[in-house]
Amino acid sequence: RSSWVRSWTMWTYFRDYFPIRLIKTHNLLPSRNYIFGYHPHGVLCFGAFCNFGTEATGFSKKFPGIKPSLATLAGNFRMPVLRDYLMSGGICPVNRNSIDYLLSRNGTGNAVVIVIGGAAESLHCAPGMNTVTLKRRKGFVRLALQKGSDLVPVYSFGENDAYKQVIFEEGT
Repeated sequence: RSSWVRSWTMWTYFRDYFPIRLIKTHNLLPSRNYIFGYHPHGVLCFGAFCNFGTEATGFSKKFPGIKPSLATLAGNFRMPVLRDYLMSGGICPVNRNSIDYLLSRNGTGNAVVIVIGGAAESLHCAPGMNTVTLKRRKGFVRLALQKGSDLVPVYSFGENDAYKQVIFEEGT
């Protein structure tokens, strides 16, 4: 994790272009660990990346002592330069080993951000639609119970409005 990379000025332009804001509704204790369940995926998870993979929206100032780790597909870490870049932003693979490490062997004050609907949810995003994919996605709840971590719901209003995409019929 590199505070220098997370604080690049370019991220403020990214934040302002879409526009992205982080609204705090509750205090989080640095003595606890958290799983943030983020919805919706959108086309590219702009809100999740900007809020939890950078400091453009002031996460560390709003939640002092909490270190966010946005979880993404493990395949993204197979490309050498991309891997290093993702890791410098505090981004981790969304697999049991990584999440287990962050929630039980890395001290407290960790917040693992999981985009619960994943790629399946991204296929249903369109302006004005807010489809949430939760069916058969209970592993994050089980993990929170096993590790004693708190679940924090996170909703990104407007995530699906960033891009138009072709919506295909179910089963095509």
